[in-house]
Amino acid sequence: LWGEPDHAHGCTHGSCYPATGDLLVGRENKLKASSTCGLHKREPYCIVSHLQDEKKCFQCDSRRPYDPVYNTISHRIENGITTFKPHRKKSWWQSENGKSDVYLQLDLEAEFHFTHLIMTFKTFRPAALLIERSADFGHTWQTYRYFAHDCASTFPGIAQGPLRNVDDVICESRYSDIEPSTEGEVIYRVLDPAIRIEDPYSPKIQNQLKITNLRVNFTKLHTLGDNLLDSRLEIKEKYYYAMYELVVRGNCFCYGHASECGPIAGIKDDIEGMVHGRCVCKHNTKGLNCEQCDDFHNDLPWRPAEGRNTNACKKCNCNGHSSQCHFDMAVYLATGNSSGGVCDNCLHNTMGRNCETCKPFYYKDPSRDIRDPAVCVACDCDPEGSQNGGICDGHDDPSLGMIAGQCRCKQHVEGPRCDKCKTGFYGLSADNPQGCQPCQCDPRGTVSGTPQCDPVSGDCFCKRLVTGRSCNQCLPEHWALSHDTNGCRSCECDIGGAADNQCSVETGQCRCHSHMTGRQCNQVESGYFFMALDYYLYEAELAKLGQGCTVEEREHQPGRPATWTGTGFALVPEGSGLEFSINNIPYSMEYDLMIRYELQMPRDWDEVRVTVVRPGPIPTSSPCGNTIPADDLLSTSLPTESRFVVLSQPVCLEKDVSYTLHFMTVRFSYTFPSLHFQIVLIPRYSSLEMFIAGDPSSISRKQGYERYRCHDSAKSVPRPQISDVCARLITSMSAIINEGALACQCDHQGSISSECDPRGGQCRCRPNVIGRRCDQCAPGTYGYGPAGCKVCECNPDGSQMRFCDKQTGKCLCRPGAFGPRCDGCQPGHWGFPNCRQCQCNGQTEECHQKTGACLRCRGNTGGHNCERCADGYYGNPFLGSENQCRPCLCPEGPASGRHFAASCYQDNYSKQVVCNCNQGYTECTCNFLGTEQRQCMERDNCLCQRATGQCQCLPNIMGLTCDHCAPNYWNLASGRGCEPCGCDPNNAYTSTCNEFTGQCQCREGFGGKTCQDCRENFWGDPMVLCRVCDCDPRGIETTQCHRLTGHCSCRQGVSGVRCDQCARGFSGNFPDCQPCHQCFGDWDRIVQNLAVRTKSLTDRAREIQTTGLTGAYERIFKGLEEKLSQARDIVKARNATADAVTSLMGLMEELRGRIGETTDTLNQLEGDLTAVQDNNYDTSNELSSLEREAKELNLTSQQLNHQLDILKSSNFLGAYDSIRASYEKSRDAELRANRSTTDMPSTVSQSEATRKKTERLIADKKDDFNRKNAANKRALQDLNAKAQNLDLTKINEKVCGAPGDALCEVSPCGGPGCRNEEGKRRCGGLNCNGAVSKADTALGRSIHAEKELNKAMAEVEELFQKVADAKAKAVEAKGKAQAALEKASDTKNKVERSNNDLRDLIKQIREFLMQEGADPDSIEVVANRVLELSIPASPQQIRHLADEIKDRVQSLSNVDAILEQTQDDVRKAELLLKEARNARIRAEAVKNSAESASRALDDARKAQVAAEKAIQRAREDIGLTENQLAQIQSETSANEKDLNDAMNRLGDLGRQIDALKAKKVNNGLAASRAEETATMAQTKANEAKQILDGELKDKYNTVKDLVDMKAKSVQEAKKKAEHLRHEAKELLKDAQNKLQRLAELEKDYEQNQKTLEGKARQLDGLEDKMKDILNAINKQIQIYNTCQ
Repeated sequence: LWGEPDHAHGCTHGSCYPATGDLLVGRENKLKASSTCGLHKREPYCIVSHLQDEKKCFQCDSRRPYDPVYNTISHRIENGITTFKPHRKKSWWQSENGKSDVYLQLDLEAEFHFTHLIMTFKTFRPAALLIERSADFGHTWQTYRYFAHDCASTFPGIAQGPLRNVDDVICESRYSDIEPSTEGEVIYRVLDPAIRIEDPYSPKIQNQLKITNLRVNFTKLHTLGDNLLDSRLEIKEKYYYAMYELVVRGNCFCYGHASECGPIAGIKDDIEGMVHGRCVCKHNTKGLNCEQCDDFHNDLPWRPAEGRNTNACKKCNCNGHSSQCHFDMAVYLATGNSSGGVCDNCLHNTMGRNCETCKPFYYKDPSRDIRDPAVCVACDCDPEGSQNGGICDGHDDPSLGMIAGQCRCKQHVEGPRCDKCKTGFYGLSADNPQGCQPCQCDPRGTVSGTPQCDPVSGDCFCKRLVTGRSCNQCLPEHWALSHDTNGCRSCECDIGGAADNQCSVETGQCRCHSHMTGRQCNQVESGYFFMALDYYLYEAELAKLGQGCTVEEREHQPGRPATWTGTGFALVPEGSGLEFSINNIPYSMEYDLMIRYELQMPRDWDEVRVTVVRPGPIPTSSPCGNTIPADDLLSTSLPTESRFVVLSQPVCLEKDVSYTLHFMTVRFSYTFPSLHFQIVLIPRYSSLEMFIAGDPSSISRKQGYERYRCHDSAKSVPRPQISDVCARLITSMSAIINEGALACQCDHQGSISSECDPRGGQCRCRPNVIGRRCDQCAPGTYGYGPAGCKVCECNPDGSQMRFCDKQTGKCLCRPGAFGPRCDGCQPGHWGFPNCRQCQCNGQTEECHQKTGACLRCRGNTGGHNCERCADGYYGNPFLGSENQCRPCLCPEGPASGRHFAASCYQDNYSKQVVCNCNQGYTECTCNFLGTEQRQCMERDNCLCQRATGQCQCLPNIMGLTCDHCAPNYWNLASGRGCEPCGCDPNNAYTSTCNEFTGQCQCREGFGGKTCQDCRENFWGDPMVLCRVCDCDPRGIETTQCHRLTGHCSCRQGVSGVRCDQCARGFSGNFPDCQPCHQCFGDWDRIVQNLAVRTKSLTDRAREIQTTGLTGAYERIFKGLEEKLSQARDIVKARNATADAVTSLMGLMEELRGRIGETTDTLNQLEGDLTAVQDNNYDTSNELSSLEREAKELNLTSQQLNHQLDILKSSNFLGAYDSIRASYEKSRDAELRANRSTTDMPSTVSQSEATRKKTERLIADKKDDFNRKNAANKRALQDLNAKAQNLDLTKINEKVCGAPGDALCEVSPCGGPGCRNEEGKRRCGGLNCNGAVSKADTALGRSIHAEKELNKAMAEVEELFQKVADAKAKAVEAKGKAQAALEKASDTKNKVERSNNDLRDLIKQIREFLMQEGADPDSIEVVANRVLELSIPASPQQIRHLADEIKDRVQSLSNVDAILEQTQDDVRKAELLLKEARNARIRAEAVKNSAESASRALDDARKAQVAAEKAIQRAREDIGLTENQLAQIQSETSANEKDLNDAMNRLGDLGRQIDALKAKKVNNGLAASRAEETATMAQTKANEAKQILDGELKDKYNTVKDLVDMKAKSVQEAKKKAEHLRHEAKELLKDAQNKLQRLAELEKDYEQNQKTLEGKARQLDGLEDKMKDILNAINKQIQIYNTCQ
């Protein structure tokens, strides 16, 4: 065996192994059993048979260990360890009685080789057991072998052999028999000798032998079976596990590196035969199992010894500089598996895998050996100036240019030790990767213009206004570092508009106060203004007026300057006063108090006293702390030659403090004086720090303010034109006082725009609107609104003043005057301005304002005072309503257009109206109802005989005007002539009747219109018997019942003969009948329709049954008979084949199709008849509606007749009018009734046509239907007879799955005539292989497939929608990018125009410089020209251009955001495509189900081949869909990548625009410098004109130098502008590329959309195919279900 050591050479020449022994020896405490008898108490047990002795039951007490003399009944587990003692068969281990699941476990202290196991049992061997082992101290377990008497039932699923590999896990039975009953053995070998082992040293074999724990599980006892019948304890006492001996053979596991083992720490070495677990390692290894290399022997990887190969560990080579190493596999592989040891903790400043190189900062001495401890010498390099902190070349290497010990200097350092900076550099530092830094001298700020600096400190030599170590900073309050002599310029920030005199060093922009703008903060933002000195003005008319004071409004005269503000003045008499409330002081300082006034008398006002009332004592710490009470008492006089006066002493007022100013007029030289008044608070300039700070600037400002008398600009109302000096100073004062600019706050209705005058804040007002904010109407106007104000225009004669109400515009009228402008009389009055009441006889309340003539007289009256009837009317206007003015009908009224009379009058005797006809006209009056209608052009315009005036009457009508019936006739209103009365000669008094109602005068006991019926409220035959109407009065409409039947006329919702119950469609208790819910009518109508259709079908069936059908279908039925004959021949054939059966099924299917067609034809005829019945029903409803309307008309006519009788007996004229109105209503009703019957088409005509059509259809189809029905009946009878003779045994077996001759009770699959417990047909079922079962399965799978396809289609549709959304957003991004491109083009054009201006300027200056002898005048002209030009733009234009660039950047940012959003949508589309692929997978699953259905149907019948082909086509289409969806995904991914590229490029575009903006600002700065240089040139030129001729030449040279400098500056600006233009072109080109790319992306999206639409159409086709398959399957199922 390979495990035995080779004693010939031991461990020296190959692998070696310790001796094998029993691993249990010495490990009694490591062996344990889960069950042992007698551990807790003495327990009895018995044996199955005992032949030698009589005793069969014994005791077990294992509480104490076994002793051969004193305790022989102890059976612990350690008894089973081999001892070779005489009492070996007297001691054993025994488990508890009747316990089957017992295990024995050995826990070893180290890894061991386990070779085999031997168990010798005292009782029966176990019926089942298994052996397990663990190689990781019990963490995981693997099974070695199963043993069982019956492997199949005990360990199901475990192979029973034979053994093929050493590590196979099998179950064997040879050690599990019940015999022998004692001393039976169980033997297990880890490596079966029968299995040939190729490599005993392989990891597989080593792992198979290696154990740390071993466990034997007993799972089943052998019994004799009596325990199954008897559960008593004495039965179980016979069955238990008992084992004489347990042997576990193995050896110490040392991987072939040891031939012996010693005890592990803590285990004694005095036990004979014990196999210890600690290897005595050889081959330079160590460890408990020799599993590691020994210390400093790691040059090769550790491996087990194999045969004669020791695989010993190799010592590391560290050149004497280390005694520690480790193995590195990467190094080992890199050296070609020759060496993998890496030295640790190298000494003597060495390093490397073998300590063969020197550490950093050391170099190898070429004169010493590598093993010399002093071989590495320290580098001598300055760490600050050398690379890598002072590392030198570690060794000599000519190929690399390395010299041992040589220092490597940084880029700007030199010297052997790298300790000096190179020329032009300074500041040697270790932190600087280049060692020294170059001199950072800005040439613009240095005196010499060169970048030289101090070699130690690096300080540069700066110009006068430049500072900083590198001369790259302006001094505080300076900016614009340049090549100027001084280097920088002063900020010159506005003293008031800026927070201080600090500005941006790049742009010179000062830090502005709120709403201030401009580089110097001396301008205001749009919508803001600087206050004027008289801004804080207080109108006297708004003050609290004293006694006798009044307010006088004054209109502004167009074309004349206003001498006041507001709406007017306050008139203040002597001795009175005003009280002003002041609470808007913006700044604590002294204010000059100015009074604006206007004296009514040309005399001076002697004294006006002013008192300032403060809210309390003034704190001494406040700005006005030095004010005393006397300072608040002021007085002045008002000279008449002036309009204003400024008090000599100022008033100190504080911010946010409320004050009250009392003004009192004291003395005047004359009596009855009065004063127009208003006050102004003017800020006192001497109180502001900007004038009194004491520095030169403040002194200069004060001198300028006083020199230009800026204070006087606030005194008069018309503001004079102020100088630029005053404007700048007042602007600064306003900014200081108000902490910035003031908001315009222009009223949006009264002002033209929201911007106001920057100086003073006056808004641009609409017409007739005043106020700084344009927020009120001017005096004399009203109606403040978006259109301005309107002029009052008060009438001076009727109004008390020229002013009107500001809101309504109504003037204040004098007594008697009226109107908004007081320019007329009140309603009902005339004679303005002396108004008096109108006299119109009560016919109107209005008359002419000047003449008093009445207007719009009522009652058809006329005249100056409405005292007569108007022309064309007659009557008495002063009488009551019956005799008021009426129209003259000649023949019609005055307003009809057919009035041909000058006037008319009423004859006092006949009361007839007589027309005074115009010349050539006479009156022709015809009754429209009694006249032939063809003689009447209109209702009141009929023709008559010209000689007699006789109208052409209808039959039985008489009279000149055809206005009454002939005797014994009535009903003139019919329009067709009068009808006979028809009075019964026996029952009526006379033959005449009522001319309007036709009612005859009946005798007693008779009634009705012709006296042929019973009297009122009776019914029956009057010649036999009349009965009283027995109607419930609560449910009837009229008391008269039906005269023939006696049925009462019920009201709505009531029914019954007596009208005493609720009708159908109503609920409740009579007479309280309530309509049912609306749904009742709908359902009732449906039920009635169904009842009608049912009755119709019943009648048709009865008719068919009676008549039958023959004829037209003989050919069809003959064909059916032929098919049946063929089917009969196939059935009768004894050797019927599958093809014959298939042919039979085809014939049956064709027969059923023919029968179905016939049935469809019958159903179509039935549908036609049903439609006709529905039309008849609708027609009946319409006729019923017409009947109800006729009844209503009759009732209305009766009521009208009754009213006519009353009118005829009372007033003929009134009756005539009423009759005329009734006639018109009746005529309308007649026309409506006629239209319902005579118009074509009408409801009646349509009903008649429908009825006739129905009759024709019935007549045409009757015979045909009878013939067809009879033929069908005969054919069905024949088919029934033939079908009864058919043998369906085999067919039933194929259809249902069982032979057809089996009884239904015993047939599991049913058959013809079989029914289940519910009475339903039973065919097929579980485990039935008939066509029905397969068809049901196929149907279910097809339904599932249809659902999955529908779901996939829904997902694809959702994908379509989301891709469309992504496309829309991309289009939107394209539009915004196009807008950005257009703006970039505009910017390009503007830059080009600026370049042209610069080019012209440069050309002119160049020409000027090239001229010889240019005089100072020419220089001045050129300088002025330079000043006039905009190079390249004014500050406003530059700001405007910057705003445009800013907008463009924002626009591009928006495009970027949209594209990012589009990218998200594309990602969503990609996810949707992924979902579509999942849907495709589901579709494939559906396809599999469909294929299964196809196979099932193919087994049933060959007729389903078509369905299988359709499913195959669906599978191919789905595969095509999968490929195309994958293509779509790839295209979408490419599109997403393109979009990402577009986004990145647009980001670059935004950054380029930012750079463009910065360069534009630099260009503006250069232009500003050019402008300032030109200004300096102009100044020098002006000074040159005033100096002596001797100095002219020097000054000229100076100007020329300045112009040269200017030319250079302009040239630089030109170069920058050209560069800017070039970048703009590149930007434009890039943007165009982006647009083109976006267009390509759009095309890709459109292509993708088309592809998806194609997929959708393919899916639609698949859906149609699946529906066809389902229909075919359903059809087959119906065929098989109906088989008998």
